[in-house]
Amino acid sequence: MPEVPALRRAVAILRHLSGANRPVSAGALVRALDLPRSSVYDLLAVLEELALVAKTDDGYLLGAGVSELGSAYVRSDPLRRQAQPVVRDLAESTGGTAQLAVLRGWETVYLVKEQAVSSAAIITATGVRMPAYLTATGRAIMSCMERREVLALLSAEDGFVNRTGAGPGTHRELAELLRRTLAEGYAVERGEISPHIWTVAAPVVDHLERPVAAIGLSDTMTEGEAPHPEREAAAATAVRRSAAAVTARLRGAR
Repeated sequence: MPEVPALRRAVAILRHLSGANRPVSAGALVRALDLPRSSVYDLLAVLEELALVAKTDDGYLLGAGVSELGSAYVRSDPLRRQAQPVVRDLAESTGGTAQLAVLRGWETVYLVKEQAVSSAAIITATGVRMPAYLTATGRAIMSCMERREVLALLSAEDGFVNRTGAGPGTHRELAELLRRTLAEGYAVERGEISPHIWTVAAPVVDHLERPVAAIGLSDTMTEGEAPHPEREAAAATAVRRSAAAVTARLRGAR
């Protein structure tokens, strides 16, 4: 096997950062990995340029580019093919609009959209991108991620986008929202993308229990009013069942 020392060292840095629960300084990387100081600084500079690491006041975190690579892995035909019939069944059985979404950096990207004939128009066409922290699908995925991973996703953002006057405005508010989402097993977005639309979403996970996508279900609501609790609970049950079905399909279950 050919030896490529720089590549091996760069991968070692990324793996070490992935196992840390806080920013890691360059000096700490030198000591932990027993690498030449000059090499570590040179590699960190290149990795930062490629958005694979992000520099903070306290050290280095994984960058948004790592998440993009992970999302690219799951944005392949197997995911789309396995999810398409499940998403279609969800839309038809509920009369709403169902989606499959993944993260690309700090944004939610919609890969599949199925809409019941009677449902209202929803602005989640395939290929559309939205701030992940405003969407139920984005928050469903992020709720299953480590805090350092979420911070890495948002590291390139100057501030939180606000479309309708609702949604998290700080990292602390987002962290609390993700905590509640994880505890409940699904995410809810009430008018944060469009004032008259609400969405419930649940994460799809791989065989290592890592979030790779989310299934969402959207419908209309009266502007400024939350959907009825029973309606929301029924939607949450439906999306969790659909997300579990896609998870099983991805794992090769029959």
